[in-house]
Amino acid sequence: MRCIIINKKALSIIFFIIGGLALLPYPFLMIANIMQIAGVRSEGDSGLLLFVVYAFVIVSSLYLITYLVCLILAIVKRKQGFLLISAIPLYHLILVFVLLLVWFLFE
Repeated sequence: MRCIIINKKALSIIFFIIGGLALLPYPFLMIANIMQIAGVRSEGDSGLLLFVVYAFVIVSSLYLITYLVCLILAIVKRKQGFLLISAIPLYHLILVFVLLLVWFLFE
């Protein structure tokens, strides 16, 4: 049985590609976030629901900044912590999806 061993640099590049693919729907997400902020709230919304909604809007809007900062850091620090830096955008995406799921559960 053969084991496929991927070195850290290749794995980091794969992580950045996956994170970059998540930027494709980003302009549409930003439009939706702006509409969410500008929308009218109903009086029956709980404080926890509003917290989750605004947390999702803020975290999903900041993804581009997280991705670019990590990409720049990975280019500058080629040798040290390359794999950890490249995984940060994926953790950010996981947080966005968790907040989205919590939002759906509260609705």
